[in-house]
Amino acid sequence: MRILEVHHWQPRFPYNNAAFYARRGDRVDTSLLFAGEKTPDPRGYDAVVVYGGYMSAYDEVAHPWIKEELRFLEACLGAGTRVLGICLGSQLLARLLGARVYKSEKPEFGFTPITLTDEGSLDPLFKNLNAGKGFLGMEWHNDAWDLPKGCAHLAMSERWRNQAFRYSDRVYAIQFHLEFTREHMLHALFDKKGDLPRGEGIESPESFLADPKRFDSVRATMENMLGGLLAIV
Repeated sequence: MRILEVHHWQPRFPYNNAAFYARRGDRVDTSLLFAGEKTPDPRGYDAVVVYGGYMSAYDEVAHPWIKEELRFLEACLGAGTRVLGICLGSQLLARLLGARVYKSEKPEFGFTPITLTDEGSLDPLFKNLNAGKGFLGMEWHNDAWDLPKGCAHLAMSERWRNQAFRYSDRVYAIQFHLEFTREHMLHALFDKKGDLPRGEGIESPESFLADPKRFDSVRATMENMLGGLLAIV
């Protein structure tokens, strides 16, 4: 299949889904709209994955390319392309669909159990994850979204209710991360250590990096979820 990955910075390392694509023989292209690259045609791709970023989905004054990315996502929806928005990607989808995106009163950082709603436990992307009982997610966000009107609410965490939604039958948004390796996070925590959410209920950087098995868990979940997305007819 033909996959387009939309990044909001130049990736320093491959994400942990690279081996998944390689095993399948998928063709993976990268789009850097934030760097002024030409907007791709979504009709040329079977699926689009929109990753996170440090910027806010509502701050097109500082980041004027956000308007162009919203137009691109609108074109994806119009073309019936499978879409997975992660963190900032989920916030951009929520904004496009008319929901409020804003600074959260309860920012999250660290590995967090993700609980599925009744609808989420039946959803094609989530039902095979721990038999629909939930899974471990990786959180790092200061912003959040309200559930867009007409979308299915799929998942929540103890600290923040809105963790995943589905629009139509092929557009998904997840607030949590699954794509980062431990190598990614070692460098990210060093580069952005002054920007980490802090306070009660937020994991420390030392605890976050301590158990490599948790990174293996989110990689397995990422592959499972992508398999579900790419299986949608």
